[in-house]
Amino acid sequence: MSPAVKNMEPSLDISFQDYLALSKLVFDWADSYDSKANDVDYTKIGLQRWDDMPADKYMALVTHPGFLGDPTVKTQHLLGETWWEKISDTEVIGHHQLRAAHQVYTDADLKEVKLRGHGHATNEHYYRKVDGVWKFAGLKPDVRFNELRFEDVFAGVGDDV
Repeated sequence: MSPAVKNMEPSLDISFQDYLALSKLVFDWADSYDSKANDVDYTKIGLQRWDDMPADKYMALVTHPGFLGDPTVKTQHLLGETWWEKISDTEVIGHHQLRAAHQVYTDADLKEVKLRGHGHATNEHYYRKVDGVWKFAGLKPDVRFNELRFEDVFAGVGDDV
């Protein structure tokens, strides 16, 4: 990266309404992971990178039985501080601090905990405004550290995810 690019301050100029809409969107993203109810880069958590992934394939990824679709895996994705970087009137990057707690149970009865593993990261989330509505357009986590047995949480994930 050239020195001129490094010294450029990011644009923080988003409207209050966009701020509220984007804040709700990132909350809904985290909650959707936890309730189990695009550029996707999961290389830093042991998966792969998808440069262009349609929404239906993204949903298939996150609901895959070897990933968040596993009924024995419970999560809570907690957001810390966030700042918003305006790229254009229709593109914003959200920079989010994140702690993702994971608990794996022995079976779907969710009575006995098999293992725990937690991740601490910052995430870049990409947002696009489509027909006047902000949409989630991808993510790229940057793991700071993991604790406990995080590497075993999604041990069943194969190359098909």
